Amino acid sequence: MPLSTSDHTGFKSELAATERPLRDFALWLGILGPPMLWLAQFQTIYMLVFPACGQHRNGVIVVASLLFGGVIAICGFIGWRNRVPVAASPPRVKRTRHFMAVLSILSMSIFLIVLIAQLIGALMIPLCPI
Repeated sequence: MPLSTSDHTGFKSELAATERPLRDFALWLGILGPPMLWLAQFQTIYMLVFPACGQHRNGVIVVASLLFGGVIAICGFIGWRNRVPVAASPPRVKRTRHFMAVLSILSMSIFLIVLIAQLIGALMIPLCPI
């Protein structure tokens, strides 16, 4: 009676189906890219408030927010595009990749909504009332 640990055929086929480092990186980029980019955007617009206040224009804040919003959207779509596994992948790998792709779209959506809310606030509230 063979032990389940001595049967390596299933493990080797699963390992061969997951040996796609760039595809895995793209899925992780889709999940972790939007929150990291939002944090960078938040810090960037925080640093730009003082110069924008001196010029009494918030155009640079709007441009920075739009650029970061575009990069956040690109990260989400990169993760979604890499959802398709290798044809011979086990069902567990297929489900995992699909879950990560859906999670990347959700992460992108949430952080784009937060970025848009900040952008609306930056457009409606005057920079320096003094």
